[in-house]
Amino acid sequence: MKTKRNFQTLSIAKTFIAFSLISFAVIVFSSCGKNKSTDPKSSNETAAPSEAALRDSVFLNVDVMPVFTGGDTALLSYIGKNTVYPVDAKTAGVQGKVVVRFVVERDGSISNIAVIKSVSPSIDAEAVRVVSTLPKFEKPGLIKGTPVAVHFMVPITFTLR
Repeated sequence: MKTKRNFQTLSIAKTFIAFSLISFAVIVFSSCGKNKSTDPKSSNETAAPSEAALRDSVFLNVDVMPVFTGGDTALLSYIGKNTVYPVDAKTAGVQGKVVVRFVVERDGSISNIAVIKSVSPSIDAEAVRVVSTLPKFEKPGLIKGTPVAVHFMVPITFTLR
């Protein structure tokens, strides 16, 4: 009986990881295309961005996306291991996927954490908390070899077992 329960738990965990990786890939790669800045002053896409624009803007798309130490799988694993299901949400049976956006700064640190897709106040707060504990990314985003700040999104799925 215990073996069957372990198999079911392992199966659920594999499904959760696969779904998270697919969701993560869709969110990250759905914004591929030309470099765009959130700064309206640098909306001229034909001119190369100046050093000041690269330094002072937060970009949606870059030549090279930021890299978490160990890659996307390690990022999702870190989030999964460090997320604690809020007791009130567990008691109420609340489940869902929170999408969190944050900025990976030029030095790889995290800033400007915001919930893009909400589930509940306590689950949203836990998602923000766990993202705020992320260590620096191994490599920042790059445009023409210059480190830049990049908006980054990650889905965090809360599922009761």
